[in-house]
Amino acid sequence: MISWTNFSERHPLSSVTKSFSLKLCSQRPCFQDLDTPFSQFSAVNVVPGPQDIPLIDAIISQRHAHISTLASQMASVDGAIRKLGAIQTKLEKNSSHVRGSLLTHQALISPARRIPPEVLSEAFYHCLPKTPYVTPRDVEAPMVLTRVCRHWRAVAMSTPRLWSSLSIHLQKIACEAYRRGCESWLARAKSVPLAIRVLNDVNMFGADPTLLESVVLWLRPLISQSTDLWWHGPSLPTLFVPMPDTDLPIQHLRITSHRDTPAIHFPGPARRLRTVSLQCLNYDLQSLDGIHLPWDNLLELNMHFALFSSALFVQLLTRCGDLRTLFVSCLSADEDQRAVLRALPPGSITHPRLRRIEIKVIRAGLEAIFSALTLPALEDLDVCFCYRERDAWPHAAFMDMLARSRCALKRLTVRSNKSALPYFGEYMETMPGLAIYTSTPDPLSR
Repeated sequence: MISWTNFSERHPLSSVTKSFSLKLCSQRPCFQDLDTPFSQFSAVNVVPGPQDIPLIDAIISQRHAHISTLASQMASVDGAIRKLGAIQTKLEKNSSHVRGSLLTHQALISPARRIPPEVLSEAFYHCLPKTPYVTPRDVEAPMVLTRVCRHWRAVAMSTPRLWSSLSIHLQKIACEAYRRGCESWLARAKSVPLAIRVLNDVNMFGADPTLLESVVLWLRPLISQSTDLWWHGPSLPTLFVPMPDTDLPIQHLRITSHRDTPAIHFPGPARRLRTVSLQCLNYDLQSLDGIHLPWDNLLELNMHFALFSSALFVQLLTRCGDLRTLFVSCLSADEDQRAVLRALPPGSITHPRLRRIEIKVIRAGLEAIFSALTLPALEDLDVCFCYRERDAWPHAAFMDMLARSRCALKRLTVRSNKSALPYFGEYMETMPGLAIYTSTPDPLSR
């Protein structure tokens, strides 16, 4: 504890300033008038007479004495300033100690100390980045939360949800420290399901097969604990092979690639898989031969390719019997594919559960698809034409599909095709509760 009495005794500030003032006054000469009879000749070339020289010498000696006195007084002032500076430094140091003690004791009664750990844990969870896959950074949660205080660190480290998401770069897996860091991160998640994004940035051309196999073996245990997986880049063979007599817990799967088709093979069960998104915007998908999924389990399917065969669209509906939502781009049909679709009896493809369809059409074939479908559960249809106004809206086939399906269509969106506009009045009359949208966000009817 700081003793202010002892401090005042050691540093008598008032006595220092008082003694200095008395000393200064006692030594202070009178400098009010420094003019002499000779001052007027300073600007003219006057030669003093022999009788004046002794007087001038006396004045010079007096001025030297004055300068010595002033120098002595300035030295005294400098000494006093140094003493006062030392006192000020001591005061500032003691003030800093007192302020630190104040903050310490204020922290003891801070409301933050009374927050239950489970509430603090929930608050930490809401501090995570908005992306579903966390990239570890020192300035973002959860890492930054571990550097505030011991209590916050303990709470953060014991909150599994903070560590259940991770982005992994395969190119770095060869580094032992990186692998240990990933394993340590995910180990804190304990039994919480994982959400993992894997960026395959390895150059697959000429890659060491032994290295790739070690990567697969390292990834498999992580995938076996993941309910959400995003794989970006070239596929790795045998990646999704589960352990014997196990069911992969994965529920959401997203695979994106820039160069080739996403090859997927689930040789074992994945009964919980509900949502799949496949994207390769530089690839024309004409076959599902390289994609083996538990189609019957899926509730939502997103297929985004440079070109997506219209025949595959119909094939997907026959495979995914429990599907609720389907997104497809860019739908295309050459003459052979349209001939196959036209050969189907009207309404022969029935899907009783599909509620929402969103498709982008780049080539003709939509009329043949509408003619083949019966969709009794359809509520939302969104069609975007990639080439504005090139293909006519298939009004007759659309109305026949609605009549067959007897669905309660609630929302129709037709983008970039003005040929559909003349029919909107008929659609709203036929289905009074229908909301129709064009490329603008405001509905024509609600």
